[in-house]
Amino acid sequence: MDRPDRPASEVVLGDHDAPTRTDPVAAAMSEVVGGPLGDHAAGHRWWDAGRVLAGATALTLAAGLVSKAACVPSGWSNQDQPFTELCWTDLAGTSVDAGSPPRVAGWLEQAAEWLPGTGTVATTAALAVVLAALALLATALLVRVDRRRPWAAAGWALGPVLLVHWLSWELVAAVGLAVLLWGWTSGRAWLAGIGAGVGAAFALPVAVAFVGVVAVGGRLRERVDALLAAAAAYVVVTLPGRATAETPDIGSVWFLLDRTDVGGSATTRTVVQVVVLAAAAGAVWWLVRRAARPSPLTSARAGLVLLAAVLAVAPSAPPETALLVLPLAAIAVRRWRDLLVWQALHLLSWVLTGWYVGQVLVPTVADDVRAYWLAVLLRVGGLVWLVAAVLRDAATGSVDDDAVEVGRGEPDPDLDVLADAGDPRP
Repeated sequence: MDRPDRPASEVVLGDHDAPTRTDPVAAAMSEVVGGPLGDHAAGHRWWDAGRVLAGATALTLAAGLVSKAACVPSGWSNQDQPFTELCWTDLAGTSVDAGSPPRVAGWLEQAAEWLPGTGTVATTAALAVVLAALALLATALLVRVDRRRPWAAAGWALGPVLLVHWLSWELVAAVGLAVLLWGWTSGRAWLAGIGAGVGAAFALPVAVAFVGVVAVGGRLRERVDALLAAAAAYVVVTLPGRATAETPDIGSVWFLLDRTDVGGSATTRTVVQVVVLAAAAGAVWWLVRRAARPSPLTSARAGLVLLAAVLAVAPSAPPETALLVLPLAAIAVRRWRDLLVWQALHLLSWVLTGWYVGQVLVPTVADDVRAYWLAVLLRVGGLVWLVAAVLRDAATGSVDDDAVEVGRGEPDPDLDVLADAGDPRP
């Protein structure tokens, strides 16, 4: 049977979206395994989206481990090698910034040292097993966030950002965001709050994304429950203490300005951050009004816009913070092209940042601050691209999501006149 050269505008198998028929990039990639989904395809009873993407996640994680192999012989002990060869990892004590996770992470590292094997490599391997399990959990949850688009989780499972950064404590924060999304869209406000609280303990920008996600759908009582659960989880995880960095650090625009003698007082930074967040809040308000009804897609979009804004002007934004964006972007961004453009820009920024910290550019470039300037520009440019993609899709109104009341997981009888037989009714 002949297949069209371009994906059809809308093909749905049952009540699930078929991405290889609606996304040009997905259609092109599917040629490796036989091409886009056929008109009469019935799917497979066992190989559903959850199982396929769990396997894809495992392959991505394995490739990420291989990418760190250059540092294994030295045990990450050489001063500049982890950065010049792009194999640094928080788990081995090598990081490009001065910040640190909660002391709970340190306790996990100490517990890993009790296991068979000694040295940094053995400890890192033990911690990698824990993080891998969390990454697989995130995949399972993201598949269930939007029932019509389970394959949207492929943006997480196959993301190059996950491949190069999953061996870092920011992965815990990213998994917290996945818990937040799934909990809120399935009516489990307290669980959404716990995910946000734990995530914020490992990466504070998660708290801003939490505001965006719970702003869509739900009731006031559910928002209060989520907020209380988030606050409790955050306090429990951070009670032992954590290190914070008040001065600009790697990855931030402010660090670049300090290195170029432009500088900027703390007051100036605060004012700029407030203005940017206010603009993002205005964009979120427009998104919610434009959507007309709550949906998992709108929740993810709102969280993504606020998170991207805070990361653009954060005092410290090492490359690993891209992991925070990935679960939200997988659900919020409809086109693979946009996801790949953002990640391509980020990976270029990651390479330049590693070379800058490892001083690999010093012999050939007298003023290697220019490389850092480009790295920051690429990082921020990628975030802007994602936000623009979200706003563009919302403006065109080309996507009609299920009429599901976020926070309860139930179809609205006034909007969903011909609801699926499997949809729960009050």
